Amino acid sequence: MFDHLSLSDNVAKAIREMIFNGTLLPGERINHVHLAEKMNISRGPLREALKLLQNEGLVKHETNRGTFVASLSQKDIWEIYTFRALLEGEASQLAVDHLKDKDYEKLDNILLGFEKALIEKNHEDLVQNDIKFHRLIVNASYHGLITRIHQNLDVQVGAMYLTMQSHSPIRINHVTDIHRSLVEALKSKDKERIKTEFVNHYLNALKELMGKTNHIDEKM
Repeated sequence: MFDHLSLSDNVAKAIREMIFNGTLLPGERINHVHLAEKMNISRGPLREALKLLQNEGLVKHETNRGTFVASLSQKDIWEIYTFRALLEGEASQLAVDHLKDKDYEKLDNILLGFEKALIEKNHEDLVQNDIKFHRLIVNASYHGLITRIHQNLDVQVGAMYLTMQSHSPIRINHVTDIHRSLVEALKSKDKERIKTEFVNHYLNALKELMGKTNHIDEKM
């Protein structure tokens, strides 16, 4: 079933697709024995694959409980989205002084990548394009501490996508337009507009996820 030269990578890819297409649901416990039998592989490559997915934030391991598909609590959602809003609101203002024509070309190509991934329903590419998009901008801030912290947050993107896919699929379908507005703000060179767009990028998503009637404090 799999190329033995890259068995764990291929197993990770297959499980990743199961997560993104809903075969494995957020919060679901992953049965190692059942999954290994289903894929006709030994448990060694499966464990390696799950470690890869854990590094991507798609699964989490809990001592004495097992491995689970990632899910975010209301507290997780609030912390992640508000923190990224603060971080990228500042980073984007710094980045605009350093972004070159070639960088805008890369951002435009990523927008095309979003569109292609949507048409093909390629969830993995959607996540990877999101990471590339925001990483390019934050790296252009040339602020070492912000860049390092932001890179550490990349492991959350998979879980963020799963949460958005489950609770606000309409936003996923508009991912290209949503990110295009960020590029347009950067091209304007208006730092106040840029900060507002990047902050609202996350806060608007947060509002959609939490719902107007939800009280965040209930699960904090």
